[in-house]
Amino acid sequence: MDDRLSKYGWLSFEGWPDSEVHDYLTTKCGIIHARKLPDGSWTGLLRLLYTLSVCMGITPTDVYQYRWCFKDPEEAVYLYKNAVEVDEIPERRESLVGHRHTTGIPLYVEFDQLGLPKWR
Repeated sequence: MDDRLSKYGWLSFEGWPDSEVHDYLTTKCGIIHARKLPDGSWTGLLRLLYTLSVCMGITPTDVYQYRWCFKDPEEAVYLYKNAVEVDEIPERRESLVGHRHTTGIPLYVEFDQLGLPKWR
């Protein structure tokens, strides 16, 4: 366990120094780049097996509230660099191959040729 969790708290990054959050995400959580959004939430890039994902709404115990997975790393980096708020839907999504969420309600859904959701 990381001592910062005991020192600053488990539920949110509120009260954590930004430098500590950045260090925690990039050294303990597998996030390769992290930044604080203007709305106060945290976002980061996470490399998965076949995609580069943008994790939005990161907390000390959850790596994402919303995760957007892109085949094209440039689209992922664009969202990462330009996002303003946690529940932002990507403008560029030609290579979007997945959207995961912990809220129970997706922000965005694409359908296949049979009219079924591409991902859940």
